[in-house]
Amino acid sequence: MICGNKQDIEKILPYVSEGLQKALQYIKETNFAEVKNGEYEIDGRDVFVRINTYATEDKINKKPEAHNQYIDVQYLGAGEEIIYFTPRRAEHIVVEDHADESDLLFYEEIEEKNHVVLQTGDFAVFFPWELHRPGCSTKNGRQEVQKIVVKIKHKNQ
Repeated sequence: MICGNKQDIEKILPYVSEGLQKALQYIKETNFAEVKNGEYEIDGRDVFVRINTYATEDKINKKPEAHNQYIDVQYLGAGEEIIYFTPRRAEHIVVEDHADESDLLFYEEIEEKNHVVLQTGDFAVFFPWELHRPGCSTKNGRQEVQKIVVKIKHKNQ
């Protein structure tokens, strides 16, 4: 997992892959207050973005998830949320498999060791070897957020 803030993206760009550069550059250059919810291609299906608004929920109501084909760059355009994460292990049990249609796997309840609090302007990058549980409320309770998820097809696919 890599995390940072929109204002620091320029410093990160020389150190990351071409796909991650495209994703971060898109975040850096876009005013998301002017973009409607939806899915948009940045570089075909190799790099695309989903923009959504929703209310955060208690951790117990969210499921850990992972992706096989795509890296997630999760950026918060507005609001605050916690994303819990942990390494993906063989002992973690898939409870919903949507891998073929949407590259999404949900896992049984686990105890993640780590978390990151995203506030407006923050991003976190999650790789296929990590489970993550986005959309969780902070100690400040439920709140509306604008979430931007840039999906980057990783080269091993």
